[in-house]
Amino acid sequence: MASDIENRREYHPAVSIFSWLLVAVAVESAAPRQLPWLAVVLALPLAHAEAGQRFLRLVWKARWLWLALACLHAWTIPGTLAWPSDYSPTLEGLEAGLIRIVRLVLLLAALARLMAEFSPRQLAAGIYLLARPLGWLGLDRRALAVRLALTLEHLEQPRKARDWLAQLRSPFDVQSGPEEIRLPLAGAGLRDALVLAAAAALLGAVLVRLTA
Repeated sequence: MASDIENRREYHPAVSIFSWLLVAVAVESAAPRQLPWLAVVLALPLAHAEAGQRFLRLVWKARWLWLALACLHAWTIPGTLAWPSDYSPTLEGLEAGLIRIVRLVLLLAALARLMAEFSPRQLAAGIYLLARPLGWLGLDRRALAVRLALTLEHLEQPRKARDWLAQLRSPFDVQSGPEEIRLPLAGAGLRDALVLAAAAALLGAVLVRLTA
């Protein structure tokens, strides 16, 4: 791990990561009628060209997930049949599937902005800071951060088009990672600590209200 002040943003990456967690709680706890308002709010950060492009790539990569979620909800949730047939999905299932997809798309919108703001190694450094309490439980947060950085960098690399038969013939043809990786550990300042404390208090209040 190395300290790199040049990679310092206005706020520490940990602050933005924790803010994304707040967005995730808000999206999951919002009523369906509140989702359009959240969509308007989360659409504003996507005005940034890089964030918008990342969002579209994430949505496209998850296309099979959307289909699976739609089918899973449509044919497993009981309710009124969409058409008179034993193989018909239910209207309630279709609605539930659509709501679930909308929630996940909103989370991807916030994630795209986060990934556009910070590099994979900066995000890993933020996780390294947030995971400090887990270190008291014996978790190797250094290994966690390094593995996360390698995973995010792998996702950032464009996939080479390969024939599916060639992929079956060489399923273990993978590239080895770097022998050494250095994460930019920008120090968290007082303002970062205050924002994190306020965000943690807000998250705790929301969770208490949801479980009450």
